Amino acid sequence: MTRKNNSLGIFAILLTSVYTAILTTLLMNTKQRVDFLYYKNKFNN
Repeated sequence: MTRKNNSLGIFAILLTSVYTAILTTLLMNTKQRVDFLYYKNKFNN
């Protein structure tokens, strides 16, 4: 029983790490896109 709980905890930590990494990547990509559009509009007008 203890071993099953332990592996579940490790799995939860791994899942959270992967989820956080994906979210961070998406956030960074969105930020770059927004910055690009903002500067494009700013310097074209």
